[in-house]
Amino acid sequence: MPTVREITSILEELAPVALAESWDNVGLQVGRFDREVTGLLLALDLTPAVLAEARQKKANMIVNHHPLIYKPLNNLQFDRPGGALWEEIIAGGFVVYAMHTNYDRAADGLNQYLAELLRLNQVEPVEEGAEEYLKLVVFVPEDHVEPVFTALTAAGAGWIGKYSHCTFRTSGVGTFLPQSGANPFLGDVGAVSSVPEVRLETIIPAWTRERIIQAMLAAHPYEEVAYDLYPVVQKGGRAGLGRVGVLPTPQPFPDLLAELKALFKGETLRWGGFPRERVQKLAVIGGSGGKYMRQAKRKGAEVLITSDLGYHDFLYAEQLGLTIVEVGHHTIEAVGLNRIKEYLEQDRTLTSEFKARIYLSEHQIKPYTLY
Repeated sequence: MPTVREITSILEELAPVALAESWDNVGLQVGRFDREVTGLLLALDLTPAVLAEARQKKANMIVNHHPLIYKPLNNLQFDRPGGALWEEIIAGGFVVYAMHTNYDRAADGLNQYLAELLRLNQVEPVEEGAEEYLKLVVFVPEDHVEPVFTALTAAGAGWIGKYSHCTFRTSGVGTFLPQSGANPFLGDVGAVSSVPEVRLETIIPAWTRERIIQAMLAAHPYEEVAYDLYPVVQKGGRAGLGRVGVLPTPQPFPDLLAELKALFKGETLRWGGFPRERVQKLAVIGGSGGKYMRQAKRKGAEVLITSDLGYHDFLYAEQLGLTIVEVGHHTIEAVGLNRIKEYLEQDRTLTSEFKARIYLSEHQIKPYTLY
């Protein structure tokens, strides 16, 4: 049987951790990387019913879409609400792994899968700037290159297609003269210093600029860091939140609603905004996508399909000239678990015996009932 590290390596090829939102908490949340995986259960959320199912199926690794831990825990008191679940997880030796907004953004993740189910062509991310890249150049003293390199790549720099840790290094000499009041890492105040330095170059997604620069500055030894950002022509591929694309042919809007209802197994839909008879260009965002209405409209979408829409969202959509369709958050995201299962089953390093132990949870989360 594979180890947790081997499984997570495969999952992170599909959904690199660096794609996650800065507020998100993805990756290994409970357990250890060297543990052998006896079976794997895919679920939207980790609930007592899902944990009981994992135990019954002898699956000691649970992969959730929604992280079990969003914020740092203050304690693990088992006699408090939710504590019994933690007690069972730890006592049972379960491994818990989360792939959330990194999976949403991934080139072949949740939103790409939804676009494929909707038969969309000419697909691109809804999120503006998702495909824009910058070249980052920073000058580092020779003996600190590795810590800065590690910080940059851990924060998401250096991805080109399916290759990570892509950088280029050039050696040279840096000069500087610390002025009064400076606290130089090297050299003396009032004296010109010449220091062997490395020009470290890499590529970063534009939307991660702030996060990556902060990581770089935290790892760099200098009081004042010399770095440059340059726009680059090459695009970043298909990674980004949401997808927008065109149907093979224009479709009556009522037919689209019927298709969505069938796709989501009879889920009750809400729609509103700008009324239209026929549609062809659609946007889809798994989860809460209301804040991307303007971006979807700027990308030419006539309809946005997403979740968690409010009263004012429907009014604003009408003003924008955008039709919006709401699918339950739990429903639109649970569909994407199929893609994760398919991805693992196609991996050549996993045995057929283990692949037979990869399960989709039978306990579909439905946090509310419509009366």
